[in-house]
Amino acid sequence: MYRRDLRDTDRDGLLADMATADFVVQAAVGPDGRIAYAKNRELTTDLWLLTDGDDVRLTSEGALAMRYGRTDARWLDWSPDGDRIAYVTADAELATVDADTGTVDVLTDFEGGIGGLAWGDRGIAVVTDHFSRGSLAVVSPAGDGVRAIANDGYLYDDPHWQGDAVVAIRSTHADLFDYEAALVRAPVDTEGGGRDGEVTELFAEPGVRAACPRPRPRSVDDDDATDDATDDALAFVHDGSGYDAVYGIDASADRGDADSDADGGDGESDAATELYGVPETEIAAPEWNDAGDRLAVTATAGGRTGVHVLDAGGPLSESEFGLDTDPGATEEIAVVAAGDAIHGAPRWDGDRLLSVRETPTEPPAIVDATTGDRLTPSATAGLAARLPATESFAYDSDGTDIHAMVHPPAAAAGDDANAGTDAAARDDADAESASVPLLVKPHGGPTTFDGFGFDHRAAYFAALGYAVVRPNYRGSDGFGRAFRMANDGDWGGGDLDDVIRAADATAARYPAVDGDRVGIFGGSGGGLMTVNALGNSDRFRAGAAFYGVYDYESFVDDTDDVGWRLLKRELGDLVDDLEGYRDASPIRTVEDIEDPLVVLHGEADARVPISQSEQLVAELKAHDVRHEFRRYEGEPHGFGEVEHVLDAYTRVADLFAKYLRRFPDDGSSRPYEPPE
Repeated sequence: MYRRDLRDTDRDGLLADMATADFVVQAAVGPDGRIAYAKNRELTTDLWLLTDGDDVRLTSEGALAMRYGRTDARWLDWSPDGDRIAYVTADAELATVDADTGTVDVLTDFEGGIGGLAWGDRGIAVVTDHFSRGSLAVVSPAGDGVRAIANDGYLYDDPHWQGDAVVAIRSTHADLFDYEAALVRAPVDTEGGGRDGEVTELFAEPGVRAACPRPRPRSVDDDDATDDATDDALAFVHDGSGYDAVYGIDASADRGDADSDADGGDGESDAATELYGVPETEIAAPEWNDAGDRLAVTATAGGRTGVHVLDAGGPLSESEFGLDTDPGATEEIAVVAAGDAIHGAPRWDGDRLLSVRETPTEPPAIVDATTGDRLTPSATAGLAARLPATESFAYDSDGTDIHAMVHPPAAAAGDDANAGTDAAARDDADAESASVPLLVKPHGGPTTFDGFGFDHRAAYFAALGYAVVRPNYRGSDGFGRAFRMANDGDWGGGDLDDVIRAADATAARYPAVDGDRVGIFGGSGGGLMTVNALGNSDRFRAGAAFYGVYDYESFVDDTDDVGWRLLKRELGDLVDDLEGYRDASPIRTVEDIEDPLVVLHGEADARVPISQSEQLVAELKAHDVRHEFRRYEGEPHGFGEVEHVLDAYTRVADLFAKYLRRFPDDGSSRPYEPPE
């Protein structure tokens, strides 16, 4: 299956450097300006402290912090006095670490995990599976008590303190916080009687997803200020307009009653004030400054995520921005970060605004969002100069506009004259450059998106001389609610067509791309898309499927809770449509695969168990499809150990070299070393 004499093994060092690069997940700014942050390297995450130019490691036994997207909950938070930081351990327990000594105190011994936390004067609010799936609880910072404040069959997310209550997002089990979610308030007992108030809905609309509740801090100039750190207002996000936008609400007002909440609630949409939206742009991750008069948000469009800051003092109901704002048309809105990058998790440090920024040539790092200055150190200096350029373009897929990221042929990067030329217009002068093969890399999720972020897998193959296209097929995030839901009930339909058409669209746009030599690879949802594409088209010459789902019927039995809910959302109820599950499964068309396929999976994968790949391989054998199966001990859903990354991706590179690359015209080659 391999030809190592055709692959540039000098690029293996680049792959290793990218695989071991530092990835900042999220930051939290303390009352005294010290910055705690979670940093990942080779799938191991720990907390670090940035202060006065020094970078100090706080934990050494692992932490849990995941970077999913623009609606992420907090994974770490400072104590109100600024002495300690609350975080989630690698074993999914709540812990605190002393910012001065590094002493760690584990506060819980839960049977279920923790996802999302907030530290206030009355304790640490957490989302935990300890009481029931996604329940809301308060933990004593001394570790001597924990109680559930919402344990009612709903799933809760992203808790934040507001006075004597916790505001959060909640959803039904089946909605996965993606289709429909409400904004709620859970009062917390402060008298010691242990009787917390009823959870009430502040905002809820059918078919609308709320996210990112952010109580507004009480202004230091507020003459009516009390000891509470927040006033009665909060900002949050919902997608009722078709795109995420920021709204404001008076959290002290009653919306509905407990009886209506039990039935799902009927919150009034007119209770929310339209604070800020931009046409065809996802506005999210609102973050108040300490004075409560400026609000930072992220703005996602066209594969880029920038940061805007709006003046938001005074009553939120008097906001004049609305949902069709042109951010460049008013002095009350500042676009502080833009360009070919993805910014996330904005945090205020006094008057300075921080964000976690990544680019196609730079892993996620904490930066000053306004100046662009990097604040956290890099373990791989000079990486940017070694990586190829990235562009974006759009193409038509049977009447649907599809956005795609592309590592174009080196000669075409940034060359407008080259882009857009039909492949049929190649002339003899282009014959030499027309020998660049193409790789299609569909993302996983499926509800994620590819943009101007750091993708070391795509960059590695681009550095080897391939053009690499990453289509944001139907079902991708970042392009509005309707597009995000476009593959619900149609998994393997229009989205698969979008992926297959990406090859033709890229070859048509870049004359240097040889559209006859195309491979495909991807992980998770991209793995299943790879197998689907090979079995439903003759567009590709070879493929590599990483830890994908291939038999939806058996996946229901094997996956974790998130995987089960995702499958139900995409395909409906198995009881009602078992044949639909079977017909949509990529494994159904294995007999039609005529091209070589490498299957790769981690043995510790809980989201997509390795049994999925074992079933696929059994079918490949039964139908005499050329293939190889690689198992990686200890790897979860996604490969992290550098040795495994190098083994997996260089094998895939050798596969594509064999089936897609031509012998050099000068007859040069490399010694052939058959793999073990």
